[in-house]
Amino acid sequence: MIRMSSITLQVTDDELVEVANAYGVLQRFLDKVVSPNELYRSEFLRGLEEARADVGSGAYSEVKTFDEFTQ
Repeated sequence: MIRMSSITLQVTDDELVEVANAYGVLQRFLDKVVSPNELYRSEFLRGLEEARADVGSGAYSEVKTFDEFTQ
């Protein structure tokens, strides 16, 4: 079992940009070498495809609060 304690990090805006850029580099690399089928369950992939289709067809509505999201 792994336990992680809660920590608070203080980062500058520039450091946050660097971290976000590094995340993007890692994501693009993993997209090239690992199939989504190896990372996610089939139910998740089906839901993702449904969501993409909804967005592509405009079959969604914008929410502005968490309460709207959960309804």
